Amino acid sequence: MAYVITRACTGCGKCEFACSEGAISRGMNRYEIDPDLCDSCGGCDYIRPAGAIEPD
Repeated sequence: MAYVITRACTGCGKCEFACSEGAISRGMNRYEIDPDLCDSCGGCDYIRPAGAIEPD
């Protein structure tokens, strides 16, 4: 199960550093998670800045 970053993203970048697989990167309007790289470890969900990360 991959994770997604919702519109609640404030662009703080904390989730990018929490991802051990490098699946999170800055998109046009907010950070995004590449589902092909996400290994569902939950590191980003644990950080959950602004409550913006949810299981897909």
